[in-house]
Amino acid sequence: MANKFINKQFNLTTTNAVAVYTVPAETVAMIKSIQAFNSSAGSVSVSASITDNSASATFNFSRRTMPTVTTTDVVTGIKVFEESDVLNLTASHSNVISGTVAILEQDRN
Repeated sequence: MANKFINKQFNLTTTNAVAVYTVPAETVAMIKSIQAFNSSAGSVSVSASITDNSASATFNFSRRTMPTVTTTDVVTGIKVFEESDVLNLTASHSNVISGTVAILEQDRN
């Protein structure tokens, strides 16, 4: 089993859910942090959800209201994602939230 640290950057250009990261085949992933930056002149809500491939359903697990021009970690604690699960992010305003996700991938081989 090999461990690999990766990061995924994002820009939320819509108010719809954006698939930021999909866990590769034969892999488990641990989401350590989701650092988001609000560049707007007003507060923005950011939500995180997981599309659980094994359950064929999406579940919300975090929501933060971000004040003007601030950075926050959208999650508390490590979240474990399984093969083909998807991390989705949603913002209440488009084109003002960007950031990075810190991920540890562990393959099952």
